[in-house]
Amino acid sequence: MAEPWSGQSLHALPATVLGALGALGSEFLREWEAQDMRVTLFKLLLLWLVLSLLGIQLAWGFYGNTVTGLYHRPGLGGQNGSTPDGSTHFPSW
Repeated sequence: MAEPWSGQSLHALPATVLGALGALGSEFLREWEAQDMRVTLFKLLLLWLVLSLLGIQLAWGFYGNTVTGLYHRPGLGGQNGSTPDGSTHFPSW
């Protein structure tokens, strides 16, 4: 028959899991640092992504109201406007 879990082994479990994750993380970092070209490429792509997102955010800040105004026109009918007063050309069943 299996032994029941003791309270000490349950308290040691988080420390064991954290130790294993720490060892795995340090091994990953050693492997990562050994491949300098991949690190450089990753940093360049990450920088490009961040700069692109920043540019989009700044452009939306300057031109966002203009773009929104093109799609949401006030008035009767039209694209994204209110419902026209007249009947539609579609038959109702």
